[in-house]
Amino acid sequence: MIEAIETLLMHWGEQLAQNGLGGGLPSAMGTIVEFAGCAPRGGVYGAKLLVAGAGPDYAAAEVNQVLFAIERQEAGAALVRLAYARYRNEPRLTIAEQVDALELGRGEAGRRAYYRQVGVLHERLQTGLLERQGKLAVMRREARRDGERMRKASSQQAGAAHRGRGREFEAAQDGQGAIAAHKARKAAAKAVEADRSSGDSAP
Repeated sequence: MIEAIETLLMHWGEQLAQNGLGGGLPSAMGTIVEFAGCAPRGGVYGAKLLVAGAGPDYAAAEVNQVLFAIERQEAGAALVRLAYARYRNEPRLTIAEQVDALELGRGEAGRRAYYRQVGVLHERLQTGLLERQGKLAVMRREARRDGERMRKASSQQAGAAHRGRGREFEAAQDGQGAIAAHKARKAAAKAVEADRSSGDSAP
């Protein structure tokens, strides 16, 4: 058993008990199916889930996503049933009742099988969460690189357009150096205007 995962699954169960059954869906797994994974945090306007506090928080939503993936793995459906029996069922079942409901055996053999399953659930959930976080980190890095490439391309495009307008202007002025000459004329005109405004020019 992994203590951090146990705490996270307890939080997941509490979140689903409080917020995961809004909008008339028959079960929390129905929420997962509707959104092809999990409901967005806090719900979405227009979705079946109510927005006013409905839907799991981010941590619980991440658990939902990984459980959905686990369910499709070998023997994964049994692990998801265990997760609901142990962390979500209301009223809460005793260990013996869970062992019986999950058909894991009788007596001490059933309890040992139960705790083995809990250990496997914790390990798979931890692995899935780490994989998701790794993928999200890669996606964020790629998004930053794409953003930098787009900004660089935009800057280059703007520079090329500016140079193109300069060449067109020079062509219209019949030759190279027209831009420099144009700038010189503007500078001279500004200097004359400055002299006039300061009273330094001759009457």
